Parts: sequence; structure tokens; C-alpha cells
Amino acid sequence: MKYIAGNEIKSHSDDFKEGIAYRDHKISFVLNRINGKRVLDLGCVMHNPNNMASKYWLHKAIKEKSSELVGLDLYEDGVKRLCESGYNVVHGDAQEFQFEKKFDVIVAADIIEHLHNLEGFFISCRENLCTNGDLLISTPNPWHWRYIVKSLHKQVTVNKEHTCWFCPATLGQLAARFGFRVESVSYGSRYMSDRVMPFPKRIKHTSFHTVLKII
Repeated sequence: MKYIAGNEIKSHSDDFKEGIAYRDHKISFVLNRINGKRVLDLGCVMHNPNNMASKYWLHKAIKEKSSELVGLDLYEDGVKRLCESGYNVVHGDAQEFQFEKKFDVIVAADIIEHLHNLEGFFISCRENLCTNGDLLISTPNPWHWRYIVKSLHKQVTVNKEHTCWFCPATLGQLAARFGFRVESVSYGSRYMSDRVMPFPKRIKHTSFHTVLKII
């Protein structure tokens, strides 16, 4: 599929380390909610499968804390690499999937902004999530101060796979159409320069994280 960049996106070799960056905002957000649970991780390849070696690779961190983990990704070559490395990953589309059993948690970290069929995504998540389960969504924060500054004098560049932006308000309104409610919203950034900025959290952080529940 031409819109899947996969290995065209360079791996972050500077982050290749044995351990896991537990203090990373995205990893800590997810790990706080998946301990001992059955988890489905959507878009788990993280573009280039070489990122398995990164301390920021979320799927590895989830595997360490969950009781059962299944990954799903549309990038077939990446799925093959992960399976060869011992991970339980299925080749499939986050916009239309169905499993025989339901999950306690579905993780959708930095994937919703890649999708074009958001109805299919939310319906699939609802059908595969336990009644009291959590849908965890992380996505770029469109109000991040760097984007605001760049937009004043040039076009903001984005990942070539991205199709849209969300803010907490629009994500909550969209989710409600498919039977989800927002339980919590938090913000985070990997960069120390962002975290120490004397700005409101809605501007200084690169990402926001939401916990969604079935209504």
C-alpha cells in the first residue's frame, strides 16, 4: 500500500538500548493501565521494525506488564519481522478488525491520526473491548507551541502517513458518536525543553493521552 511508509521512515538508532524508558510520557501512561490485563496493541510496529531495539518501543513495554498481548499492524513486512522475533502480532487493519475474544485494554498510541475510516476504527474497538475495558488513545497535540510558531511563517510538515489532527474536544465528540466517553485527558512530551516551559500544558506538550470507556 503506497500510503504505508514503513521502512522509508528511518529508525531512531540513537534510542537503541536494552532497557525500557519507563519514565517516557506515553509508556508510563499505558503501563499504568495495563498491568496484568489482556491487551490489544494497534499499530505496534512503530513504522520501521528496527525500532524494536528502541527503549521507547511501546509494544515491548506492554509485553512486560500485560498478562496477554496481541499486536495488530497493517505493515506486513514489519509484522513478519516481529513474529520472527517472538511477538504475537497479526497483519490487519485498525479500521476493521475482529477477534474471537475481547480485550481488557485496547492501545491505540499514535495511530488514529493515520486513519481515514474513523467509524470503522471506533466500531471495531467497541466490538473487541470488554464492557468495562479501556481504550487508550495517544495522538499529537495540534496546539503544541512549536506547531503554532511554525504555522506563522510556513507550512507545518507532518508524517507522510497522517490524515488528520485531533484536539481533546474533537476526539471526545467523535468518540461519543460511537458509544465512548472520555474518562481522562493528560499531556506529555519527551523533550525536557517542553516540560520546563512556563506555558499551559495544552500548549507546551507534544502529545495528549485519553482514556475512553464504553458508555
